[in-house]
Amino acid sequence: MQNKPIDGFLNIYKPKGITSFDVCQKIRRIFNTKKVGHSGTLDPNATGVMQVAIGKATKLLPLLEDHTKVYEATIKFGILTDTLDPEGTVLKENKNVQIKLKDIDEAIFKLKTIETQVPPIYSAIKINGKKMYEYAREGKEIELKPRPIKIYESIRTSDFFEEDGFNCIKVKLKVSKGFYVRSYVRDLAQSLGTFAIMSDLVRLQIDAFTLENSKKIEELTANNIISIEETFKNFPRFNAKEYLVKLIKNGITLDERQIITDKPFLVYFEKKLIAVYAPVAKNKYKIVQYLGE
Repeated sequence: MQNKPIDGFLNIYKPKGITSFDVCQKIRRIFNTKKVGHSGTLDPNATGVMQVAIGKATKLLPLLEDHTKVYEATIKFGILTDTLDPEGTVLKENKNVQIKLKDIDEAIFKLKTIETQVPPIYSAIKINGKKMYEYAREGKEIELKPRPIKIYESIRTSDFFEEDGFNCIKVKLKVSKGFYVRSYVRDLAQSLGTFAIMSDLVRLQIDAFTLENSKKIEELTANNIISIEETFKNFPRFNAKEYLVKLIKNGITLDERQIITDKPFLVYFEKKLIAVYAPVAKNKYKIVQYLGE
């Protein structure tokens, strides 16, 4: 489809039944490029927003990791699987679990203050170079340490409804990086004296990338590419003098003589974006990606 190199981002709607890796593979073929990456994996059972980078934008993905994400999760009470979702082996069931909506709302309110979370056993977190789910599949027990997270907003968005004979509710969550919705479901159920799984998950938003503005893979054209400038428009910017341009191209470290900030920033020359830098120490900034000619 595309011979000319493309650099930018795509707001993709991921359907059920495919992996985040599958999405990137399809986009590689559509745009005839190997450089495709994404921020924030969605499990095959989940749907919603994927933030995908193409070309030089792939190196900028780590700068977007701190962006907040918004999810709507379906919580199914009275069933527990080893993966905390419908894909796993059922460990126990009880269709007669009785919980009041008032108690659920109180538990949601209390959980909002937590600052750490233990990830699910079945996750892609690496320990000693090996992913957690690989240890789990081998039946090996690995100690999972709590990880820092933050819940900015949490609210129940439905009354009880039935799914396969089990009582379910929906919860909307606005959260930080590193947050696992499956762990939240586990912890919420435990605080209510029962057990549950996340039976469905929709990612509604990653920063300015919303579900309403997302595109299905089969709809994609080059017109859907969001520029690096647009994606990073709220970041600080620095206007370089001509003598610095060649040095920036060669990867020079910038310092307080150019800018003082604790955030990544854009470097312009004559109104054209030429590079993105990020802090590496106090008043020291390393190039993340050169974007000039």
